[in-house]
Amino acid sequence: MNRLCIIVLILLTACKQVDNKFELSGNVIGNTDGIVVLIQVGQSRFDAETSPILDGKFHITGSIEYPEKFSLMTEKPDQRMFSPTAIFIAPNDKIEIELNTENIEKTVMKGSLVNDEFQRYFIAIDRYGDDQLEQWYAEYEKAKKINDTLSIKELEIQESILYDEIIRIRTKRAYEYIKTNPKSFVSAYSLYEYRETFDAKQIDELLGLLDKSLHKSKYIYDIVNADRNQPGIKASDFTLKDLQNNEIVFSKFSKDRVILMDFWASWCAPCRKSNPIIEKIYQRYKDKGFEILGISQDRDIQTLQKSIETDQISWTNLLDVKGINAVAQLYNCSSLPSNILIDRNGIVVARNIDLSDIENEIVKLLR
Repeated sequence: MNRLCIIVLILLTACKQVDNKFELSGNVIGNTDGIVVLIQVGQSRFDAETSPILDGKFHITGSIEYPEKFSLMTEKPDQRMFSPTAIFIAPNDKIEIELNTENIEKTVMKGSLVNDEFQRYFIAIDRYGDDQLEQWYAEYEKAKKINDTLSIKELEIQESILYDEIIRIRTKRAYEYIKTNPKSFVSAYSLYEYRETFDAKQIDELLGLLDKSLHKSKYIYDIVNADRNQPGIKASDFTLKDLQNNEIVFSKFSKDRVILMDFWASWCAPCRKSNPIIEKIYQRYKDKGFEILGISQDRDIQTLQKSIETDQISWTNLLDVKGINAVAQLYNCSSLPSNILIDRNGIVVARNIDLSDIENEIVKLLR
């Protein structure tokens, strides 16, 4: 390869990397203590992008492959309640924000066409009925305060009817929005968001209408691959690195073994609580053809290593990646802790087994 070709290749690679980056900057109105946090949907705030608030200003950068929804909020030490605002970010976006901590709904965002579209969609569809629910809640609290049992009972009946009607209208509006905007990433998000309320025929219809480029988004990817890695199906292969930076190929690691795939993270309290129990099970069966493979959602390797030492974990742990290539995404594990049991032939046997039942299920497969 001559020098000119090498230079062109380097420039093209650099351009591709820049195109995936985004930038948020702006002012914080109201309480300026703490940090600004940007969280991907399904991500822990412990792994989120953050920025200190300095002189009332913040600046956050990140990288994404395709447009998607995030939550933006402020956080102070020991804070327990959060008021996030939704934002849709595309690669190469530069968004200016006035983040209002006193009234998050008055936050102003400029500089992103896809976010402008999303905010209009969000108000018309995802937020439809919020004012009615707030009014119901105010009446319910008033009735409780004076112990008006008759009104309380009537309002509780009204709640179910009101909520069902709001969901019906939101679903109808989302359906019409997707049909009208088949090339929009917001439509891809909408189909994912309302996948549980659309029927199978509607989902197939809308998937067929959406532009093929949208099928690369994580939203459509998840819908299309919803049935993967379910019980009775062969477990998908993948490659991840361990804490020593060695590549572990799942199909080789799991050959002729019963595998418990454990999705966890250092910041997940229920995960940490179950680790010692799982370790005891591992010690009992590790020499009988049983293995545990931890898939960590941590981003800080040092924190993960410290957690492994503290909990005295001896099974293999791998660091998951972000985005559409994540193993958690591949196996449809959207919450922690999650587990998947796989037999010696690589077939998924069960998902999210209760801690009290895990040992019995392992024993059955080892017979």
